[in-house]
Amino acid sequence: MNKFVKIGAIIVAVLLVLVVAVAILAKVLITPERVRSTVLPIAEDALGREVQLGDIEVSIFSGISLKDLAVKEKDGGENFVSADEVVLRYKFWPLFLLQVMVDEVRLEKPRIRVVRMEDGSFSFDDLAGEKTGAEKAESAQSQPADSGDGGGAPINLLVSTVRLSGGELLFIDRMINAEAPYRYQIDELDVTASDLSLDRAFPFEVSCRLNGAQLAVDGQADIGRQRGQASVELKDFDASGFSPYFRDQLPGTLGGLKIDLDLYAEGGMEKIASKGSVTLRELDLVLNDLKDAPLRDATIRLDYDMAADLAADRVDLASSRLDFNGIVAEASGTIASVTTQPNLDLNLLVPGLDLRQALKAVPAELVKDVKPLDPAGVVKVQAVLAGTLEEPIKLLRTAKITLEDVQATAGGQRPVIAGEIDIEGDRLNSRDLFMKIGDNRADIALQAENLFGTPIRVKNSVTSERFLIDPLLAGPAAAAAPADGTAGRAEQTSEGRAPAEEIGPFDIPVRAEGTVQIAEALYKGLSINNFDMAYRLVDNVFTIDKMAGEMAGGTFNSTARVDLRQKGLAYQTNIDVERFGADSFMQAFLPVARGTVFGDLSLDLAMQGKGTLVETIKRNISGKGEFALFDGRITGSGLVEGLSQFLSLDELKEIQVNKATGNIVIEQGRVKLNSSFTGDRVKASPQGSIGLDGGLDLSLNALLSPALAQKLDSKGQITSFLSNEEGWVQLPLKVAGTFTSPRFALDTSGVKEQVGQKAREEIEKKVFEKLLPGDGAKGEQDSGRKQLEDAVKGLFGR
Repeated sequence: MNKFVKIGAIIVAVLLVLVVAVAILAKVLITPERVRSTVLPIAEDALGREVQLGDIEVSIFSGISLKDLAVKEKDGGENFVSADEVVLRYKFWPLFLLQVMVDEVRLEKPRIRVVRMEDGSFSFDDLAGEKTGAEKAESAQSQPADSGDGGGAPINLLVSTVRLSGGELLFIDRMINAEAPYRYQIDELDVTASDLSLDRAFPFEVSCRLNGAQLAVDGQADIGRQRGQASVELKDFDASGFSPYFRDQLPGTLGGLKIDLDLYAEGGMEKIASKGSVTLRELDLVLNDLKDAPLRDATIRLDYDMAADLAADRVDLASSRLDFNGIVAEASGTIASVTTQPNLDLNLLVPGLDLRQALKAVPAELVKDVKPLDPAGVVKVQAVLAGTLEEPIKLLRTAKITLEDVQATAGGQRPVIAGEIDIEGDRLNSRDLFMKIGDNRADIALQAENLFGTPIRVKNSVTSERFLIDPLLAGPAAAAAPADGTAGRAEQTSEGRAPAEEIGPFDIPVRAEGTVQIAEALYKGLSINNFDMAYRLVDNVFTIDKMAGEMAGGTFNSTARVDLRQKGLAYQTNIDVERFGADSFMQAFLPVARGTVFGDLSLDLAMQGKGTLVETIKRNISGKGEFALFDGRITGSGLVEGLSQFLSLDELKEIQVNKATGNIVIEQGRVKLNSSFTGDRVKASPQGSIGLDGGLDLSLNALLSPALAQKLDSKGQITSFLSNEEGWVQLPLKVAGTFTSPRFALDTSGVKEQVGQKAREEIEKKVFEKLLPGDGAKGEQDSGRKQLEDAVKGLFGR
């Protein structure tokens, strides 16, 4: 037991001797004078600046402490770099060899002041200059050969570790504004670099607050190979304060922007690889071209994985994902000739664009006209971009666009479109593309070419087995009919509102042709079968070459042409209807006249006009045509009811028509009518004009059957003067008012003529009876009668 105690005591005694020896060596070898003579010349020679140093303290455990270090500006005024304390730690064992080897430098609360001058130079530019040979020789001669105190070993600065804590960097920029220079500050600067070496990599860490934002950098540096790697993390960096440095490069005015970084980079002078994320938050930007639609509180995040070959001027993008307020796009590929003429070869993917979410993501003013449509659905895009940026529109080489239940509300309806669109080069083709509106479905085959040229050439065909038209028109009709009954007043304006203007002219860089084929279309109970339309758009002239089908027991065929190049448009059409069921036709296309006209209707009409406003249409529309009605009847209309009431004949509430024919001429806002119809009880020859507003100016020239004439004038006191040889009574009538409220009146000039004619006939008859008795010989009587007729007619001027 005593043996172990003795051994322990000896070890302790040896350690105490070593400590005392080291303390003595430290005091002998490391003196303030030797430190000052070693540090100051090296620092002043390297920097070319005055270096000031305060008290120097030496401790066996804490090392060498340099107080109040200051490196002056070039002019000797302000401090360029200053530190409250610089600690030099030395190695322990070299002291026994009478050597002082400093391997760690620690700076406490250093302060660095950097100034950019009005001419763009920096306050440290002189530090980066290369010394001349004479200056290098002078520096070498000025350095002490030994410790400077007459003996002892020099202090060797073989630094392997540098630590900086609590630092501060102030940047003052006088170049942008000399009178009120910009000031930026880095606080809480901590730097650690260990195992420093010129021939191998060493780790380092940097952390600070940059204008209040936390920045952390952790990596390795290889000075000899000029390579390195680092992880960078930045939080809540307010970039708006730095806007003077990139203001001119912005496409607008920046109101606010915060940046977050979380990335990793490695490489050297020739190649760099990096991956991570860059987030722009609280972005407020008013674009020069969209001042009414500013970005407010937007968020943009970029996740990427890329490699840059600086020597080859090339960037390889392994992956990237851009998220703008929830709108996501992904890209991968390469970009060559980055710094000269960027040449792209990229794969672009939009994995699923939700249209409702996209509408919320962009500025409200930008989509204010689209929001009422409430678009919804998902759009997916896969595309290949290749080429230079000289013609961006031609970058698109191939694309596949998938539409999943894309829909919008328009005209009271909500059509849904689904399918795929493929683009290859300047060609487009659809695949399984269809549109649904309620229970309706139409398949669409779409082709286009010359997408990047003028004009774009389009071919389209639409087919459907069964199509219900009523639901399509229910929404628009309800929306278009004001509750106050002011429908049709297209040009009515209110105070402060400009009058409506004609649409057009249009310059559409498209040549199109297409067909629409519907096996059966239903409209207000009317079945339209085998509907077939062919159209084309050439040089901004839209032409319907054929629109034909079967309806109401008959057929129709029409053509049309619309010139889009003129303001208000110019148009013409030809309509040919053969043996339509009149009641079905009225029920479908003129509901107010439903149940008033029956029979088989044929129509051949040509019209032309110009304008889209009501008054313009009235002034410019013209046309002519012929019509016929067979085996029909007219009942319940305002004209028939008005005639029945005017003559007090209930039998006229329904008029049978064996045949009605006529022709019409449309000009100056009126329809000129020349027609006739025959029936069992009424015959008439309506002539005159009808205004496009429904106003009437007609001469009816009606003939009533003997039976109706008897009811009209049972004693024959009046009708006897108006009847013809067959007993039909002619009633010359004038019709004014409107279709719904007609006004009837006798045509007095026609009545006078008719009565005069009848009186002449009666006088002739009496003369014949008196002068030619019925008992004469027939031959003589006929000869005398003819001579007498000629004489009497000559007497009455006939």
